[in-house]
Amino acid sequence: MDYYTIDFETANSSLTSACSIGIVGVKNGVIKLEEYYLINPEEEFCEQNILIHNIKENDVKDALKFSEVWEKIKHYFTETYVFAHNAHFDISVLKACLEKYNLEKPSFNFGCTVRIAQKLWKEELPNVKLQTISRYLNLNHNH
Repeated sequence: MDYYTIDFETANSSLTSACSIGIVGVKNGVIKLEEYYLINPEEEFCEQNILIHNIKENDVKDALKFSEVWEKIKHYFTETYVFAHNAHFDISVLKACLEKYNLEKPSFNFGCTVRIAQKLWKEELPNVKLQTISRYLNLNHNH
């Protein structure tokens, strides 16, 4: 199966405050694409969020706005599969940012690796954190 994975970080508790996105594309089981963009959310940063992702206002002051990043990445969201760990959050950020900048919403299918892991390994894993799943699958994970 060919698919993309995404991961957003936000500057504050608002879903419209995307300050970064990572995208990985997989084709025939092989990683073919890895992209990362810092995004200027045009919103203030919250200390709690900075503690999670270590992205600061100064890091994004000259970064592209979401609408500009979207022009570079929107083709990844056309009639495809997109996965995220806790997809509800990432898809909500995507939708909120598209609305914020009045951009057309793409058509794609999405899946949540949290839900997949909960179903596949509910007996084997104490939790479904990425680091726990990575350890279980003997994968190198560096958040």
